[in-house]
Amino acid sequence: MNNSWIIDEIDNLCNVEYGTRVVKKKHGGNIYPVYGGGGATFFMDSYNRENRLTIARFAMSEKCTRFVRGKFFLNDSGLTLSPKNTIQLDQDFLDYQCLALNDVFYSLAKGSAQKNLDVPSFRKLKLNIPKDKGVQKKIVEKLDAIFAEIDKARAAAEANAKNAEVLFQSYLNSIFKLKGNNWITAKLNEICEKITDGTHQTPTYFDDGVIFLSSKNVTTGKIDWGNIKYIDTKQHIEMSKSISPKVGDILLAKNGTTGVAAMVDKDIVFNIYVSLALLRAKEQILPKLLLYFINSPVAKKQFNSRLKGSGVPNLHLQEIRQVEISFPKSLENQRELILQIESFLDATSILIAKYKNKKNEILLLKQAILKQAFNGKLVKAA
Repeated sequence: MNNSWIIDEIDNLCNVEYGTRVVKKKHGGNIYPVYGGGGATFFMDSYNRENRLTIARFAMSEKCTRFVRGKFFLNDSGLTLSPKNTIQLDQDFLDYQCLALNDVFYSLAKGSAQKNLDVPSFRKLKLNIPKDKGVQKKIVEKLDAIFAEIDKARAAAEANAKNAEVLFQSYLNSIFKLKGNNWITAKLNEICEKITDGTHQTPTYFDDGVIFLSSKNVTTGKIDWGNIKYIDTKQHIEMSKSISPKVGDILLAKNGTTGVAAMVDKDIVFNIYVSLALLRAKEQILPKLLLYFINSPVAKKQFNSRLKGSGVPNLHLQEIRQVEISFPKSLENQRELILQIESFLDATSILIAKYKNKKNEILLLKQAILKQAFNGKLVKAA
């Protein structure tokens, strides 16, 4: 850095513009997305920002800066910055510098349960600004061009990862659709000893206690044991009178994100909410094969045709019970089929990991380029 750049605090250079507190029940609409500390949460019929870089203020995550294109509403969980002196500081240059400072902003997060921005410390952070606004614009032009190429590469990596996932789904579809010799067809209620759901009562949550899972914990096809809620022993005992999940049971999301299932893979005590259905296989079918079927396009097509509700889609238990599955009659043949599926899954998983690593490398490249830009190495000042 040389004397052609100035270093000054955010508070001296920028207007700190807070979002406005809104709630879905009172202000919800259909036109403009509402952003705050993270991604869009609901929609409104009015907007207060357009094409702006947002910074998380409440409920911060590691990705606490994002550029939102188009018109949107910013709630009080986020803030934006604008130049106090537009002759001195270019808005696009400021936005790029905020992206470069993402990790610095996150380092100012305080709180154990919910991380919130330490605003006084944030206001005292210093920005590096070329004195010549023309140099700022040159840096923005270069970053725009470089990032356009990077975004193309990232889109290609995402598409390739998606294609690998589609390839596995296509493979599952061919297996359960084309079937094979000595296969039988049955309804789920015929090959499961139990198809039920969790409690219909909204529980009271605690900081610790007995694990309580909902459909949000199975949306990836695996149980997310890291993002959990807890209930007390009294509620657990009451819920366990009707259902007590165990290893090998299959949990199926039946509300919201429907038709996605995961297998209980830990010998651990927990309870489930009504948004999850529990399927316990009889001895005639291996639980893992049942899981692969439920997560296959063949099953999803049946689930989708049986969805109920005009608002949030949901699967009723009686509809789940009527879904048809075809599978090898012999347990030995089922084991062979599972090995084939897992061999194919391993191959596609390697491809997916490769492309996701590529995406991560691209994101790191962006940060490296931003660092260069604001160290004065991307464009030389006159």
